[in-house]
Amino acid sequence: MSFIRLDETTDLATPADARDGLALRFDPTRRINLRFRLSFDSPDDVDALRYARRVMIREERTRGLEWEEPSIEDAVFSVNDVSWPALASQAAWCREKIVELVERALRARDDVAVAERLPSA
Repeated sequence: MSFIRLDETTDLATPADARDGLALRFDPTRRINLRFRLSFDSPDDVDALRYARRVMIREERTRGLEWEEPSIEDAVFSVNDVSWPALASQAAWCREKIVELVERALRARDDVAVAERLPSA
């Protein structure tokens, strides 16, 4: 069975300014660049991920985004990874959307596999 996997590789341990590492308060307006490593087993997994992302973008455009909700459209996908520039206050929301994206892609891939096994009429 094939798989789709996204592992976060964001490096938050190296602040741009050494003084930021000593700050005791969380700055929600600080920008971070979330990074995720993509792992696929087959080209069908890539297609399923693309399909799921298009569906999520369409849903965001249809319903609109909540106040300060990040859009999956802002995430930059390459062959092996995803880079998502966002506010620090949006990081948890971005991670939730990435998890949802993978779950949707897996369901879409499984639905296609089931449909291909059904006898044609």
